[in-house]
Amino acid sequence: LAYLLLVGYAVRTLFVSLSLPASVGVIISGWIFSYFIQDDIFFGRDMLQELSFFLVLLTAGLGISLPSLKWQHFVVALLPCTLELLAIMAYATTYLGYTLAEGLNLGCVLVAVGDGLVIPKMKEFHAKFPHHPMPYLMLCWAPLEACYVLALFGVFTSVSAPASMPDINFIFQISWTVLRVLATVCGGALMGFAAGCAIRYRGKVMYDDRPVFNDSAVESFLILLGIALIAYGLGGNSMSIFSM
Repeated sequence: LAYLLLVGYAVRTLFVSLSLPASVGVIISGWIFSYFIQDDIFFGRDMLQELSFFLVLLTAGLGISLPSLKWQHFVVALLPCTLELLAIMAYATTYLGYTLAEGLNLGCVLVAVGDGLVIPKMKEFHAKFPHHPMPYLMLCWAPLEACYVLALFGVFTSVSAPASMPDINFIFQISWTVLRVLATVCGGALMGFAAGCAIRYRGKVMYDDRPVFNDSAVESFLILLGIALIAYGLGGNSMSIFSM
């Protein structure tokens, strides 16, 4: 994974310097690596999927500012995607023979979560029309919708049993998953508060009359990312304990 990320970043930098699309360079590097580390990627795909899911949720959450949220942001972010999810679930259960859990998972997969596309476009729109209210609304809506749908996907995935597994208690599993989510949110909020205090006051840490940290935005993000990955690792260990 480290080799894949480092080479992908190097190729991306090369393509950007040549005025070529950066995504094409990343795709090419991934295609080349598929001939060398295909087995390693295959055995680690579950971990990579969970890690990418976690990082997408983290970056989406970083785009939300709690004081700036108003009721209309929640309506725009939650109502359309919820109706779309329920419509997909109803179609899947009625015409495709899916179970309720399978229909909900299909709805979460197909529901429109476009924060990766919407946010860059809205930033371009805001640069052209700085006083227009729509970019601000969309920049609050997109991360909130992404967090909501990704959280639902995690909940509904837990109640989906493979065909080779025995049937599970849907109500019990949903209740247990929701309880775990609430406990995770509370624990994450405490860790986030502690991380925020550490990032805010890190400039006061001195050694030999010199600041230890440079108080830059990149440093703040890296500290937050490190703490988030620690929390991710703790969550993975706790899940393994529960499965035992």
